Amino acid sequence: MEAHQKAVFISGASSGIGRSCASRLAESGFKVFAGVRTTEAAESIAAMAPGKILPIHIDITRKEDIAAVSDMLRSENLFGIVNNAGTAALGPFEFMPIDAIREQFEVNFFGHVAVTQALLPILRKNGSGRIINISSLSGYVAFPFFGAYACSKFAIEAFSNALRRELKPWKILISLIEPGNFNTAIWQKSFAAAKQAANLFPSEADQYYPMHLHKFRRTGDNLDGPLAVADAVRKALTVHRPKIRYRIGSDATRYAFLKRILPDRFFDWFV
Repeated sequence: MEAHQKAVFISGASSGIGRSCASRLAESGFKVFAGVRTTEAAESIAAMAPGKILPIHIDITRKEDIAAVSDMLRSENLFGIVNNAGTAALGPFEFMPIDAIREQFEVNFFGHVAVTQALLPILRKNGSGRIINISSLSGYVAFPFFGAYACSKFAIEAFSNALRRELKPWKILISLIEPGNFNTAIWQKSFAAAKQAANLFPSEADQYYPMHLHKFRRTGDNLDGPLAVADAVRKALTVHRPKIRYRIGSDATRYAFLKRILPDRFFDWFV
C-alpha cells in the first residue's frame, strides 16, 4: 500500500454490508482498514484483496481496542470513517430484558460515537474527510418487535444530524446510509438469538403477541444484496457533493414516501 493513499476505516467488516464495503472501496483505490473481531474473519477479508485490505481486530465497545486503532491510524492519510458494526435485539418491548436493550445501544450507538470521537482529530488534521453512518429503514420506521433495534438506529440518525451541523466549519461531511431489508448475516444471527430469548419469556408473551418472533420470519425484499449498499458508501466517499441520505432498496423508498404523506394512524395501519 502506498503511504499517500486515502485511507478508510470500516467497522463490522467481517460479513454482509461491511465486507462488501471493504471490497468496493479497495477496488476504488482506497487503503482499507477493515475492523473485524476474529482471526478467521481477518484472514478471510485480507484474502479478498491482498495488499489492499488491512484487517484490524476491534470490538467497538472496548475503549482499549478503539485507542489501539486510533494509534494505528494516526500516521495514515485517513479520509473516511464507515460506522457499520451492528447487532439486532428482537422482541416485544414488554418482555425485552433491559440489559439486552442496553447492549443494543452499546454496539449500535455508543460504540460508533466512541470510534468517531477517537478518529475525528485525525480527519481534522488531514484537512477534510467523510463520515458514513450505516443507519436503516428502521432509522425512521419502528416496526413491531424491532423496537430496540429501531431506537438505536433513530439515535444514529440524530447523531448524524447533529454531527453534520457541528463539523461544517471543517468541511467534514456526514452521510447516512439507510438500507431496506437485506438478507444478511445480522438477521440470521438475530433471529436465532431471538428464538432462544423467546423461550425465556413468560407464558403471557404467546397470549399477548400471537405473531411473536418464533412464529414469523423476515426475508430479504431487495435481491441485489449488500453490494448495493456498498455502492452507495463508495459514492458518498467519492463524489464532490455527497447526499445527506442514501436510501437503498425499494422498501426503504416506499416507506419513506408513505411516512411523509400518510397521517400517523394510517401509517400505523400500513405497518
